[in-house]
Amino acid sequence: MDRPTSALKSNVAPKNQVITEALMQSMASDQSCFPWLMPSRNMKPSLILAITFVFCLVAIAGGNTKLLTADPLTNLPLYPATDSRLHLGNEPTRLPESNVCGSKMQTDFYVVYDSKVDATLVWYGAHVPSFKKTHAYAANRSQDTFYNPGGTLAVSVTGSSGKADENTETYSVVYSRFQPALPEKAIIGLNQQKVICQ
Repeated sequence: MDRPTSALKSNVAPKNQVITEALMQSMASDQSCFPWLMPSRNMKPSLILAITFVFCLVAIAGGNTKLLTADPLTNLPLYPATDSRLHLGNEPTRLPESNVCGSKMQTDFYVVYDSKVDATLVWYGAHVPSFKKTHAYAANRSQDTFYNPGGTLAVSVTGSSGKADENTETYSVVYSRFQPALPEKAIIGLNQQKVICQ
């Protein structure tokens, strides 16, 4: 072992010196002869960062991240941009159930990454072709909802804040199930952030 000889010499009692209890305690408490046991006060931040990064990778790899291709509530196709650049998965946030016009409404919420509203709408137009579409502008955001003719399923696309005709980034997508079915007027009203139950 490479031990500094100066550290060893300083802890060794001279030949003629009587070893007292105080001297023994000071020698035992002085850990300079055991530098590998002492925590380094000059540990480089990059080393700490590297260790943290490795632990994060292990946690992510072991997290069973899965990429959904369909919404579990409605079984409708799920927009691919609901998965972030880090590919951490796209599990929905299940919003609390609510009642709208006497119908139970269940919803799944997804954040959308790096996608303009127009591109998102084109994708949904191609993937739910039998659905009707309604457009509105409310609370400084574009609101578009695709809904089935039966009034039981809907997909709402919300843009980021912007002007009425601006092609902003897509903020979110919400999948909804209505039981019993909602009338078309009620779905159009929800898209405008109004409740119309007639």
